[in-house]
Parts: sequence; C-alpha cells; structure tokens
Amino acid sequence: MTCDRPDCLALFLEPDDLAEDEEFETAVQAAGWQHLPDGHICPACDGGRGPVLERGECPRCTGRTVDLAQGSTCMYCQHPVPHSMDEW
Repeated sequence: MTCDRPDCLALFLEPDDLAEDEEFETAVQAAGWQHLPDGHICPACDGGRGPVLERGECPRCTGRTVDLAQGSTCMYCQHPVPHSMDEW
C-alpha cells in the first residue's frame, strides 16, 4: 500500500508474520494507516510528521530510522522497534 499524500514515499508491505487467517486490511489499520475518501494516509502524514522523503527500515511506513536508546526509531512516524537482546 502507498500513501496518497503529495510527495510521500511511504509504503506498507504485508508483514512476513501475518497470520494466515488475518486480513491485510487489519494489519494496515493496526500499523496506523488510514483509508479516507481521498486515499490512503500513512501514520507519518496522519500525525503531521510527513511526508516520508527517505526510505529506510520502518515496518510501518518504510521511512528512514535512527538508532536511539529505546530502539530503531522512524524519523517520520516515530515508531520504535526495540533492540533485541542479541545486539547487547
């Protein structure tokens, strides 16, 4: 799924761990994406922090991430992915 806001590069890809009985649309909503009459809106644009201008590793919007104490955090939607114990 792509964000339909001007100049936004956000994507939402189907998660690898999506349960067989779970709908893609349920995963989209859980990730914070909105489906409005004028199109899909990513969590960064919906929260006023978009558009996503650089792609990276964010699982919610594919925005660029930075490593912070709480984990790998998206510069756009602010979604953190906690560090795994293997990284310490």
